[in-house]
Amino acid sequence: MKTLLKIAWRNIWRNPKRSLVMIFAIIIGLWAGIFVSSLMFGLLQARFETSIEQQFSHIQIHHPEFIKDRHLKYGIDKWESLSRVLASDPTVKAFSGRTMAHGMLASASLTRGVNIIGIEPEAEALTTRLDGNIVEGSYFEEGGRNPILVGRALAEKTKLQERSRLVLTFQNLDGELVAASFRVAGIFQTANSMLDEMNVYVLQSDLNGYVGQELVINEIAMLAHDLDRLNEIRDTYLASYPELTIRTWAELSPELSFIQELGQTMLLVILIIILFALAFGLVNTMLMSVYERIHELGMLMAVGMNRRRVFGMIMFETAFLTFLGAFGGMILGVISNMITGRTGLDLAVVGGDSLNDFGYPSMVYPTLGTHFYFILTGLVIIMVFITAIFPAVKALRLKPAEAVRKE
Repeated sequence: MKTLLKIAWRNIWRNPKRSLVMIFAIIIGLWAGIFVSSLMFGLLQARFETSIEQQFSHIQIHHPEFIKDRHLKYGIDKWESLSRVLASDPTVKAFSGRTMAHGMLASASLTRGVNIIGIEPEAEALTTRLDGNIVEGSYFEEGGRNPILVGRALAEKTKLQERSRLVLTFQNLDGELVAASFRVAGIFQTANSMLDEMNVYVLQSDLNGYVGQELVINEIAMLAHDLDRLNEIRDTYLASYPELTIRTWAELSPELSFIQELGQTMLLVILIIILFALAFGLVNTMLMSVYERIHELGMLMAVGMNRRRVFGMIMFETAFLTFLGAFGGMILGVISNMITGRTGLDLAVVGGDSLNDFGYPSMVYPTLGTHFYFILTGLVIIMVFITAIFPAVKALRLKPAEAVRKE
């Protein structure tokens, strides 16, 4: 075995240019597969995190009728007791109770429909980090009457700026129209420009003052410490509050869950395609090596090297080329992921605004799970056997007497 390994190692360096070209082809191909996969996984992860943080949270609680009608009057009656339970629950990381109304926003230049969300600033900041998305103005920090936060996409369309005045028109609990003047305290920008254009945020106390009740809570958004226990947490609260509708992010957005699962599958498909493309190149290289060495292989078999050892020699040669290239490709992939994972890649130059339209941030941090590298190693081993068998079988079919006569 040791002798066979030495012979195989020397054979691949008898034509160093061809061997190096094949090794570098595997390195570049595998690195490209790892980088594309990590970039795609980074995009999916960023999409998931921004959707959870800015839109769905981990769990949402509503009055059942609010889901159907989304009318302000369908509030959560047990908010006070439920909020105390949530505050003392060690599985809950943060939560925010919101007052939700649909209405019209009128500026000096445009009128359009918006979702009016009344929040308690501190709780909302802990739950959605909305305060970190302020790009102009402040997060309800300045005094003044009826402050409001608007998204940058909406501000650009309605020509609103910091301290601009606008009018919100919405229904109160009795179904009567209420119009109130607000002043822009801040402009926010998230990774989802569509949501930025649809949502405005006001103080919960201000909104409740206009709807005619001291406090109406239509939605509770929760963050949990452990994502793997979301179903357990939901079931616990459903048992205690069966009159409410409690849903996890996967129930709120099945498409987001589908995208996450599809993304994992697509990563493997991309890598398998790249490995198969490399396999065809490797098979071609090894077949050329066998055809160029027909006379030599015939001589080896004529002097006593049996077919099993010839088969093993070709297998080892292929394995050396593949593992050298695969090792180099994985090392290069890990290094590039470490660098870009820290610095990030700004995709704004290739369509950042378009990405924001679909909820993807323009700054992406490529990442890849450790388990993916183990899967990759397994795929490389499979590729070795697939690419080595055909050239090795071709060598086995040589007849020593005929092969020796060939020059």
